[in-house]
Amino acid sequence: MGKIVALGEVVSDIYRGEEISAVELGFVARPGGAPANVAVAACRLGSEAAFVGSVGEDLFGDFILRALDSEGVDTTGVGRQKPPTRTSLAFVEIGTDGDREFTFYRSSPAADELLSPEDVAEELVSGASFVNFGSIPLIREPVRSATHRIAELARNHDVPVAFDVNFREHLWESAEAAREAVDPLLDLSTIVKLGDDELSPLLGTDDIEEAAGMLLGRGVTLVLVSKGPEGAFYATEEYSGEVPTFDVGEIVDATGAGDAFLAAALVHLSDKPLEEALAREATLRGCAAGALACTDYGAMRALPTREELEQFMENNPE
Repeated sequence: MGKIVALGEVVSDIYRGEEISAVELGFVARPGGAPANVAVAACRLGSEAAFVGSVGEDLFGDFILRALDSEGVDTTGVGRQKPPTRTSLAFVEIGTDGDREFTFYRSSPAADELLSPEDVAEELVSGASFVNFGSIPLIREPVRSATHRIAELARNHDVPVAFDVNFREHLWESAEAAREAVDPLLDLSTIVKLGDDELSPLLGTDDIEEAAGMLLGRGVTLVLVSKGPEGAFYATEEYSGEVPTFDVGEIVDATGAGDAFLAAALVHLSDKPLEEALAREATLRGCAAGALACTDYGAMRALPTREELEQFMENNPE
């Protein structure tokens, strides 16, 4: 099933728990961060996975490493940062439709921002099926350079790069700064995944087919665009198509749904020629995994196993 190597941010998601008293609020900490979620999802789907990142020498850093280790993720590429640098926290508010709002609490710099190019081991990349990262590590140095290094190592070792843009506008100085940072990585990417709401701020168009054409013209092999409840779009130079989403009833928490989508697609694509039937099935499996990820709280708890995904798709044919 190959090996997925994911680099970038890992955070502790903080959810509101039960009210203890009139003057005490309870909270629940759950591990999160898009690339870490992808690594965990890949392991649950039967792949090997490694995470490359940095956490603080603090309570939440210990907690996150335990969580990743318990899922079978290789954490040898995770560094630790001494105080006052800390592991980032993301307070999560869930709306009635399952959508989320995040409030970040980060030291300056945050632990994940201090991953350096020297921390990215070449042996972790060699032999991988995919290298994965998003745009959040591109906000500040030295983790920006670390992201460029893993992309360049992947190219040197003929390992395809999966760039899940994951644009969070409120974390950037401006949309223009985000575009300038994202742009060079598009030229190093084999697969680019975006949400349909990310096309306009980053590519200057709302038209999915036009956006796909722009990316394919720059050498991207496969473009994936998630459309939330409307399913997903896939395109290569030779073909394109759409797949539907899956109905799971009530959306409890959409945190991690996009990461589940990407992991399921990458695991299915690993080490196989990119024929249309394979790309379509990978996109469909991504939609199924993303739907299942919405059925419980937290980014990782609802990520499906391979058996759960197979059973779900069998019970919910396209």
